[in-house]
This record gives sequence, C-alpha cells and structure tokens, in this order.
Amino acid sequence: MTSRDSIAARTLAVRGGGTFLIGAAVNLALVWIALTLDLVASTEFVQYRPVVVFTLLGTVGATVVYGALTRLSATPDRTFVRVAVAALVLSFLPDVGLLLAVEGVTTSEAIALMALHVPPAVTAMIALPDTPLGR
Repeated sequence: MTSRDSIAARTLAVRGGGTFLIGAAVNLALVWIALTLDLVASTEFVQYRPVVVFTLLGTVGATVVYGALTRLSATPDRTFVRVAVAALVLSFLPDVGLLLAVEGVTTSEAIALMALHVPPAVTAMIALPDTPLGR
C-alpha cells in the first residue's frame, strides 16, 4: 500500500492544536450550560478540568492517528473519518459502563459525558483531513 505525501509536521500540529482549542471551547460551553441550567442530576464527573484533560487526550490521539494515516494509507482522509466515527461510537462505552457500574452516576450525567465526545470528534473530522469529512 502506497501513501500520498505525508502531512508536514507543522501543518499537523497547527490543525491538531486548532482541533483541541475548538473542541475544548465547545465542551467548556456545554459543561457551563449543563451546570448552570442544572441539566445533570449529578456533577461528580461533569467538571471543567477533567473535560479539558480528556478533550486534550482525544484530540492528541486523533492528531497522531491522522498523521500516521498520511504515511500509511493511500486514502488517509477517508480512512481517518471512518476510524474517527468508529472511535466516537466506542468512546460511549465507558460512559455506559460508568452508569451501570458506579453508584450515584445518573443517566443525565452519563448522557452529558457522551455528548461531550461529539464536538472534538466532529472538529477533528473537519479540521485534520485535507478534505473535511474525508470527501
């Protein structure tokens, strides 16, 4: 399998940084809304600092995966979007597990946590590839 030209490290870093900043800003706004309007019955896990940390981890992971795909795949944009969608769906499983296994975690809290996975994932699928959403 041959790949096209891999993405420049600087370009990848700028896109990855932008992905983090946009994802974190949207997630912080969502947490603020959820907490201000009492949309979550429990706030043990819906807190600002962990949301930023996990947003950072997810966007760094997405950036590394996209960078690797530009070196390994003939169609890195399309492949990345497929991997990102699969990763997004799988990322909901720990939140479901939290709901089922940890006493005191409410359904609204688990749903809020799952919702926080979506903005960084969508941002990554738009910002990282050369062709947004792998089109």
